[in-house]
Amino acid sequence: MPGRDTTTPWKAHDESALLPSFSTSPCGLEGSTHKDPGQVEILVHSRDESLEEPPGLHRGTSLSSRSMLIAPCKGEVARPTGPANLFNRYVFARAWIAYAILTAMVTVISVQDAKANPVVVIGAGPVGLFTALLLAQKGIKVILYESQSGINQSPRAVAYFPAVLEELSKAGILEAVIAAGEKNQDGCDWRDKDGKIITGIDPPPENPHYAVMLSQPEFCEVVMDALLKTCNADVRFNHKFLDLQQRDGFVEYCVENKASNKRVQGKCQYLVGADGGRSMVRRSLGLELEGYTWESILFIAVNFEYGLSELGWKAANFIVDPEDWGIIVKRGKGKSWRLATGIRVADATLDRTNTLDEATVDVVKKRLCHLLPGDTSRIEYGAIAPYVVHQRCASSFVQGNVSLAGDAAHLNNPVGGLGLTTGLLDAAHLAGSLCQVLTEGASAEWLASYAKTRRRIFRESTNPITTANLLRLQSQRAEDVKKRSEFFENISNQRDLATILQVGLPDFALTSTSNTKFDTYHEVTWFISVTKPEGWATEKFTHEYKTIHAGMTRRGKEHGSPLQGYIQLSNTNRTMRGGVRPDWDYVTCLTFPNMFLIHAGFQDPGYRATAGAHIFCRLDQQGCLAKQVARLSRSEGKKNDTGTITRALLFHERNNAMDDDCQDWFHSRADRMISTIDDDENLVEYVLWQDMTPKNLDHFFNDTQFSGGSWHNYKAVEAFDFADEAAATSFLDRRSDWITENDTRRITVVIGERDDILRG
Repeated sequence: MPGRDTTTPWKAHDESALLPSFSTSPCGLEGSTHKDPGQVEILVHSRDESLEEPPGLHRGTSLSSRSMLIAPCKGEVARPTGPANLFNRYVFARAWIAYAILTAMVTVISVQDAKANPVVVIGAGPVGLFTALLLAQKGIKVILYESQSGINQSPRAVAYFPAVLEELSKAGILEAVIAAGEKNQDGCDWRDKDGKIITGIDPPPENPHYAVMLSQPEFCEVVMDALLKTCNADVRFNHKFLDLQQRDGFVEYCVENKASNKRVQGKCQYLVGADGGRSMVRRSLGLELEGYTWESILFIAVNFEYGLSELGWKAANFIVDPEDWGIIVKRGKGKSWRLATGIRVADATLDRTNTLDEATVDVVKKRLCHLLPGDTSRIEYGAIAPYVVHQRCASSFVQGNVSLAGDAAHLNNPVGGLGLTTGLLDAAHLAGSLCQVLTEGASAEWLASYAKTRRRIFRESTNPITTANLLRLQSQRAEDVKKRSEFFENISNQRDLATILQVGLPDFALTSTSNTKFDTYHEVTWFISVTKPEGWATEKFTHEYKTIHAGMTRRGKEHGSPLQGYIQLSNTNRTMRGGVRPDWDYVTCLTFPNMFLIHAGFQDPGYRATAGAHIFCRLDQQGCLAKQVARLSRSEGKKNDTGTITRALLFHERNNAMDDDCQDWFHSRADRMISTIDDDENLVEYVLWQDMTPKNLDHFFNDTQFSGGSWHNYKAVEAFDFADEAAATSFLDRRSDWITENDTRRITVVIGERDDILRG
């Protein structure tokens, strides 16, 4: 019987291939069959408790430390006759029974061994460490592998924004992070290449929000310290991930101990790939990175020591110039700063990411010295590193029992510091989902929801925000120059609170686990059902809603309300075949610059004393808060003689709490409507919205008249505008099969006259 074999694959030996070989090894080594005319030998793998190889089934160790002789099996496989045939069939049946029993035993042992290691995390960067910490704090055992010999010390992210700080607070490490770094409540400035201020954001003195400036290696040290204190984590440096295979309910993985050059195999229930932009976990899953690379720009980050705060510079500065653009940010206590800038090259993807030539280093130093005030000969330079940047996203964040997070799942340029922000918020969501599955017995739908939600947030928020941030600094395209000019004008206009919030608190749009941070980036429309209270006369109800409430809203707008649009939609007795007409009398449609301002408005004393205290309908409202995905209009739509518009408002109902439409559905829905509008002259306008109602509304609607409503029933909303009611019902009846997707979608339908109280 062979002993432990760390170089050959698992093997099942038989003379005539009557028994199938064991499964492929995690490193991709195929099991094989070999002729052995004397016996069939099956090697079963026992548990090994050594630190060198994690608990699991390992190659070359038998169940009882010896071979199990199943049956003699000689000669070629044939179909003998007579008594010999009966004997061989008996032997063959016994062999298959034994094989089936042993296979079941191996499966049970494998699953049990995997449960001994619930989660393996690949990558000990900030995202991997934070994911491991959140799991370990819940009592879940974690093994964390890192290919480097210690925490990466290269110049990387430095800023931790409020949405991340909330998660750090939940994890109990916020104070340690603040102590290691430095708070920033100064806002930020945009400067030209000579250091002159173009515009800036100066938060009000009572502003409760702040960032923490701390270099990524120091942040990782804080998280590592907290992780080891849980006693539920095993961190293994110098271990390079090689490959994985997904099994029924667990994952087999293979890593290489770089110190001993030995391959180490193990099993776990779930594996997290947080191993960066060149993720081997992602590659082992065969997932593509969709998007593009900034091929003409080589990014360079350099740490330096200089007394810049004393010279009047804020902790965050954006340098605007076609060539000498960059970002200068504080990276911790004292005089620690960082410059991130770009050098134009023919192709940044060429091998420039390991070393920098002296000429390039000299360009960066001269750029910094020209930009900064004071005696720049006193600048002390530290680590400098080049890197290529991308705007890319993995085709999926979860496959089976393997999940991706951070740069392994998505990549973006560093202008604005939202790459690490998004990654740490990935970690918070993923760890929460894994905890639900492992400790609460929740279904895998939790991981599917993580994948869908975090991928959507990257594609719809992180990616466009960071792209705009970079173009704003250096692009000379006419459309970008115009946007830059408008942006600076809006920032300088202190009344444009929406733009200031988008820039000052972009991270609020990136969280999916906060109950207190609300999106600052996307315009949102709030749909609210309005139903006459029992016992009220119709005249009183109509007057309170159509006159009193509408008047309050108009006056609020005159006094600075951020409300952008207000539509009152009546509900006639019309409906659509396959749809459901609700018993509402009206639907209110309110459009705001973002979710943050809706919540902030609830706290405003003026609102609370007027519209917030005005009760004019039943308080069991239904509806949702949604962002616009598409708007398609005719240049000259038909109207009736009175100039009014009939709107059909369609609410797509959820099947369960986690039921959401994917981005492809919204895109295909909008694409199909383009031809529909061209074909039907009675259709004036079409609008499609995607639900973005906060999952936990206790804080959002706290102490308001909306706390008793139902706001999570709908996942999408569509509006079809027509010249009159007859055109609306005719259109809906003709196209009801397409709209309901052959009755597979439950849709609540409101058809009525559109009354624009405030036009956006």
